[in-house]
Amino acid sequence: MPIEYSLREDIAIITLSDPDRRNALSRASIRGLHEAMARSRDDRARGVVIAAKGPAFCAGANIDDLRTGWMENRLPETDPTRFFKSLTDDPRVVVAAVQGIALGGGFELTLACDMVVAGPDASFVCPELSLGVIPPTGLALLARNVGRRRALELMLTRRRVKVDEALSIGLINKVVAGDTVLEEAIELARSVVGSVPPGALAVTKKYNNLLNPVDWELVFSSSNEVPAEEWREGLASFLEKRQPDYSRFWNNDKGQS
Repeated sequence: MPIEYSLREDIAIITLSDPDRRNALSRASIRGLHEAMARSRDDRARGVVIAAKGPAFCAGANIDDLRTGWMENRLPETDPTRFFKSLTDDPRVVVAAVQGIALGGGFELTLACDMVVAGPDASFVCPELSLGVIPPTGLALLARNVGRRRALELMLTRRRVKVDEALSIGLINKVVAGDTVLEEAIELARSVVGSVPPGALAVTKKYNNLLNPVDWELVFSSSNEVPAEEWREGLASFLEKRQPDYSRFWNNDKGQS
């Protein structure tokens, strides 16, 4: 199973468990994440930790799913962006425990969590534009963490942000020893729910969202505005292990708009 679930007293631990594919997000894993969150509510977990097995936290989207039209036919239960919204809306505290790279959708997953604990080898990359696609949740949430100019820089340049910079610009909350990331994330969640009542926590999260609003309907539809021929070239180049050729797009009206 690409997702594992466990309960540590009052904290639910949801683990990306496909290390051979660097925990890339897929239809199956998004469905599994939704199911694990539902189970955590049934178990009356007071907080949630999102973790991962292996040296990578999450390497973006699963290529096999992209090959079979995932970008064009996303059902709500397999749409990553809708899952990310559900994390921001959850009234409980949600903490990401990040080791290794958080790439693309993996980066967006960390943005949807309330807090992030990272190991010294953690890094964050937003590579989508080089593939002719956009990071919808990154567009919605990245600037809220690091400011508009920095967010645009990270999306446009696609450069890797290592853990020291991530801490300094507000992408993460805490850097800990690599073998303690999960335990520190659990302890951080427990420190909140052990001293804060659920109503006050829920209202704080609710109004943090309302006072820093995101139009999620625009987020859901934004990818539809990217010209299909551009992301098809980006995906084809990735699958064929070659550099994409976007030159023809710069010579038409869309490239100049």
